This record gives sequence, C-alpha cells and structure tokens, in this order.
Amino acid sequence: MKKILSLALALMMLMGMLPLTAMAESTEPYWEIQIYSELANYAGVQTGWFAKLLKDKFNVGVNVISASEGGSDRWATQMISRDLGDLVMLGDNNGQQHLSEAVEAGLLLDISGMMEQYAPNILKNYPLLLEKAKIQFGNGTAVYAIGSEAVPTTSDLQIEGGTDSWWGPYGRWDLYAKLGYPEIKTIEDLVPVLKAMHDLEPVNADGEPTYAMSLFKDWDGGTMMAATQFYAIFGYGDQWNYVFPHATEDSYITLLDEDGIYFRTLKFYFDLNQLGLLDPDSITQTYGEVTTKEQTGRVLFNWFNPIKANFNTAERLAEGKAMTLLPMSTQCNYGYTGKPYGYGRTVSIGANCEQPERLLKIIDWIFSDEGLMEVNNGPKGVTWDYDENGVPTLTELGWACYNDQMTEIPAEFGGGTFYEGMNKGFYVYPSLNNNLANGYPANRDLWPCVLSREMPEVLKDWSEHHGGALTSIQALINKGNIVKTINQAVFSTEPALQMNAILQQKSSQVGSILTEYNWKMVLAADEAEFNALKTEMVEKAKGLGYDEIVAFGIQECERMFRARKIMNEELSK
Repeated sequence: MKKILSLALALMMLMGMLPLTAMAESTEPYWEIQIYSELANYAGVQTGWFAKLLKDKFNVGVNVISASEGGSDRWATQMISRDLGDLVMLGDNNGQQHLSEAVEAGLLLDISGMMEQYAPNILKNYPLLLEKAKIQFGNGTAVYAIGSEAVPTTSDLQIEGGTDSWWGPYGRWDLYAKLGYPEIKTIEDLVPVLKAMHDLEPVNADGEPTYAMSLFKDWDGGTMMAATQFYAIFGYGDQWNYVFPHATEDSYITLLDEDGIYFRTLKFYFDLNQLGLLDPDSITQTYGEVTTKEQTGRVLFNWFNPIKANFNTAERLAEGKAMTLLPMSTQCNYGYTGKPYGYGRTVSIGANCEQPERLLKIIDWIFSDEGLMEVNNGPKGVTWDYDENGVPTLTELGWACYNDQMTEIPAEFGGGTFYEGMNKGFYVYPSLNNNLANGYPANRDLWPCVLSREMPEVLKDWSEHHGGALTSIQALINKGNIVKTINQAVFSTEPALQMNAILQQKSSQVGSILTEYNWKMVLAADEAEFNALKTEMVEKAKGLGYDEIVAFGIQECERMFRARKIMNEELSK
C-alpha cells in the first residue's frame, strides 16, 4: 500500500496533478542550524519531510544537540564552553533556572530590537509572550526567550489538549473488553488488570514478547521521571522542587509524603516487575526505542497519550484492536487551559549565532498560521490541503500517514516515513488547539474530516462506555474525571525565585540519590529489599537537604497561588 501511494503520487506529479516542490525561497547560502535542546528526544540531523520544508523555504538544515546526550553535566559543559548553539530550547527546570543562568552569563541574544522587522507574527499575535519575557528576565525591556503553547488572549480559557489529555491510563481497550470491563479505582487496581491483559496477549503479531509497561530514562532529572506521572491523574501536577500544587485549591503535596502517590507509583512498577510485566530494557533504553515497541504492539499500557498514535493504525483498528483511555473511577485529571503568557519551555537565539535575523524569521514562520500548520501536519498540498470552502482536510497520503505514522513519504517530498520526518528540533510554538485565522486549529485531530469519520467497531464500543464521547477529554468531562486548571496559564509579576549555588548543589545531589534509588526500588528482588531501599533513600535525601529544597518549592507554589488568584479575578469579570 505504501509503495503504491508513493508511485501514484510520483505519476500525478508528472501529469501535473500535484504541484512540484518549490525551489528554495531563500536566496541566502545554505546554513545548518545548531540547536541545543532540553526538549528533544532526538539527537542528530533532521531528515525527511520537515527537513525538506526547511530547505525549500529557508535553505537551512537542522542539527539537534539533545541535552539528554552526555549525562547530567551536559548543561554545565555547555555553559563552560560559552556557546549554547544557534537556537536554544530550554525546559521549565527549577523555575527556569537554566534560562536565568544563560541570560546572566550573556549567552542569549536580546531580540527585542529585531521583532518588528523579522518577527511580525509574534509581535502582533502574541504580545503577552513578550510582556512576560521582558518582565521576567529582561529588566522590563529585553526579550531573551519566547515561551511555548501560547494562545493570543486571556479571555475564555478552555481545557486544552485536543482530543486527548496528555496524562491518563491509556491501554488496550480490546483486551480490557475481553476481560469484561473490570472496574479500576486506583493505581493498585491496575496491576491485576494489566496481568490479565498480558495473559491474553503475551506476544505481539511478530511473536515478540509484550509487556504491560516499557519505561525509559531519557527524561529523568531530580527523580525517576516515570515515578511522578500519576500525580496529574489525581489532581496534582507542575512539580516544583518536589512540591505538587493542586489543580484549583491553594494546597499541595510533597514527594516523600508517606503512602503518597510517589511511593505508590514506585510500588506499582515494582509489582509489575515482580510479575514479569515490566520491560527488562526499561533501565537502559531510550524514548525512541520505547516508541518503536509501542508501534509494534509490544506495550499494553502507558500513562501518557503518544502510545495511542503509536499503536492505533488503520489495520489494527479494523482488526478490532485499539489503544484508548481506560476508565479509572478515582481519576481527577489535570485539565490544562490555554496559556496566554506561554509555558516555561522556551526558545532563544544564542549570543554567538552568526545569522540571528535569518533564524528569527524561521521562528516567526513557525509562530504563523502557515508555519504552525505545516510543521505539525506535513507539507501543504501533500499530506493536507484546504478544500473549496477553506476547511483543512487530509489528502489520501495524509490519511495514510494519520492511520500509520510509518507510512513512507515519496522521495521528492523528503523521503523516509512520516514519523521519521516529523519535527525533531523546533519544539516551541503556539497552542495547536487554538483556532487560527481560518477558524480551525492546527491540530488535525480537531478537523471536521477527522471528527466526522466513521468509527471502527472497537472505538464505537469505547465511545458507548464513555457516554458517547468522541475524544478522551470529552470522556473525562462526561464522567466528571477532569478539572480545569489555570496553573500553567498564570504569570507572576513578582521577581522569579532562583536557587542560590549551595541549594542548587544540594538539589543536584538529592536528585541523583532519588533517581538512583527509584530504579533500584522498582527492580528490587523482593518487597523486603524494596522497603529497605525506600528507608535508605529517604534518609540519604533528607540528609543532603531535601527539606530545604521542598521549602523552596513551597515558596514557588505560594507565588503561583497569588498569581492564580489575580487571574481568576480577571476571568470572573
């Protein structure tokens, strides 16, 4: 099928039925942009259809330098080198500590004087992003960084996420249905359900072993990342130095709370491992390797939604197999709203960049309607287009890619699979779910052609068990299992809190201990060893300054509570 699509498209081009790919619009010489990224799961040169888009439009290539490559000291190494690359993508770490350090060290460029000429889209459509940048890190005038996931205004902030909440108990609905739809109340209830699901399908279609879960270490930092993911399913999230604020209430819980979500999650993974349900490669493999296992049907459950797109091909859905949100009756999911001030993941231009104007034009294009559509959906006229009424719709190739991300893209459009060609470096852009000028969002899951398509029987069954919902978010709303939170949408005009050097060192030491012991506990030989490691971990963490770090995190939460109160007052007017 994939080869037939490629051949058909090639013939259509020759017959003049499809537009030939454009020659490079830029008259400037070829340039390979070096991106230092704390957000990327990929390191190396961008390939495929997105690389072709950038080459055709701007005559540039992209080389991604992932912060996850090179260990925990990578940031310190980059800072010592005095060069963060041409483009710098930073995460929301310790209240944007790295961004503050980079600004203070003079390693990021102030782009405020370039915006009018080279970034008119951002200047016009996202003024609150710039307001935040100037107040937070620019002494009221400079712009060193632009935040992600922004919506244009503070009015009418609705739950975002498109069709799926990022967090949730996502698992094989067909296997769950065969078990008679057993009730799941808690994390602990998942263990026997996943065991029974695995008994039904111990190997995939190729005879390879399946696992209830497959973890990875790429995103570890301060803890074993997988140990903190269930917080957002129970109404807490946005971890700040081991403190988790509530979605709507001025309250919080902390990481080492006895019998808290953190320890229950570690025990959950331990129990899976004891039953042989946890992938033994979890401690050594990468996110990319887990993705491949999800795509080949070797993983039955995950706590965040990419597993759906990785597994749910048209062929599998037609066979009655599907990865969906599973019902958990005690779930109280975080329902993030739009973020008018953006989120703490940011894009900056490095101070040593030799062509900053050219790079800012590319960033501005990504923040434009055209750029946002193409970066996330593929090249216009190839995988998607507008119909005669201006409504975005998928092409034949686009539907093939939607149904199976491993669909091959013709060489003239970049080659490789759609998945291989997806954006690997530019991970800061506006909200995909906010309606653009044409009245539709860049998120193709919310396009009429997708929402109105005929449901496979397995998804009809899922919908019937979730009050007729067509999306996971609607299912959570129908069951009252999601709460709208503006925690990420608020912006405090108070000075940003920054750790001093001593507390940073303590935080690093505590994080190393927690991450090391988290994995040891999950892989412990028996429950006695699990409990002994837990006691040892808590003692060491507290001895290294855990309580001081938590006290700092509480200050950050209280600062957010004050800002949230102000925004709630504004929204109520």
